[in-house]
Amino acid sequence: MKKIVFCFLGLLAVCTASAQSYTFNHGPYLQELSEHAVTFIFTTSDKGFSWVEVKPDGGEAERHYTVRNGLRDAYNTFNVIRVENLRPDTRYQYRLCSKQIADFQPYKVTFGDSIVSPWRRFSTPDPKATACSFIALSDMHQQPDKLGRLLNQAGVGSADMIFYVGDMMNYYDNEETPFRSFIDKSVELFASEKPFVLVRGNHETRGNMAREYARYVPKSSGKYYGAYRVGDIMFVVLDCGEDKPDDFWVYAGLTDFDGYRTEQAAWFGELIRSKAYKSAKWRIVMNHFPPLSHMEGDNPERHGIQDITDKFLPLYNQAKIDLMISGHTHVYEFMSPDKYDRLTFPVIVNSTESVARIDIDGRTLKAKVTDTGGNTLKEFTISK
Repeated sequence: MKKIVFCFLGLLAVCTASAQSYTFNHGPYLQELSEHAVTFIFTTSDKGFSWVEVKPDGGEAERHYTVRNGLRDAYNTFNVIRVENLRPDTRYQYRLCSKQIADFQPYKVTFGDSIVSPWRRFSTPDPKATACSFIALSDMHQQPDKLGRLLNQAGVGSADMIFYVGDMMNYYDNEETPFRSFIDKSVELFASEKPFVLVRGNHETRGNMAREYARYVPKSSGKYYGAYRVGDIMFVVLDCGEDKPDDFWVYAGLTDFDGYRTEQAAWFGELIRSKAYKSAKWRIVMNHFPPLSHMEGDNPERHGIQDITDKFLPLYNQAKIDLMISGHTHVYEFMSPDKYDRLTFPVIVNSTESVARIDIDGRTLKAKVTDTGGNTLKEFTISK
């Protein structure tokens, strides 16, 4: 009987050790992919020392680390590695490498398991590109299965970029929430080879960990908002902030989104006067809030959109925008200058059940919006 018990305990120990083996458990996914650089993000199941090996097709691999003040990142589980000096319009391969750190003493580091991922691929953009396909959706509110259905329905395999236009989560109070809400599903479908761009919504500002959200979508500028030129297409991403006034009781005096939107409006005003913006053939703007509100009266949820209208709409109408994509209202709408005389540009307002696919090729932009049932809600073409 004792032998049986000992055998069982030994088997249990082996199984437990196997179940706790050192692994990559989230990612990798790409961020800020440009003509010359890309960021890789991934996590490991235990603290370790990680790096990325990158090589052009047919070339030699080089190791890349994150170095801060002379120290390579180590004894961590969350890895953000920026690789620069890449060539434009080039196909690359990469793999993750990591060594578990079993013990970290001042003068002795003891390594455990070593792991290596399969090789994956990505391509840097062509600065002369005249074509681009992208998908935009929003307001998934922690429903990864629905996210996957909409992405597949919109043809994620053939899209160059994916924009998440806010409220992919309900709030952020656990470090696993972004992964479970949309990142893991994105990695499963596309994000290890092409990037998603996160347009922060008002729900991403909520929760006791919201101030740490930037590490999941790091920006070289340190800002959630910005402008990104892909060939002759200019993408502008804005950060709407919260929907209610800053002094609303639920915010406990911890927000200043009115000031933040004023900051962005000044930046946007400078952007639209820049050579890079003016020389773009196409100008696409992403903002979680639509530019106009249907709410009336003193509803506190009207405040954020009204602040956008007051501070941005005059600039929007000067900016020669070709298309804006937003969400937030949970109701699909196509806002056009024909219907709204305050607008000089069309707006796709995605619902919780819709997705937009945009294909730009030279002088033609084709847009198609479908719902979870596969029904076409809107289809139109803009020509120049």
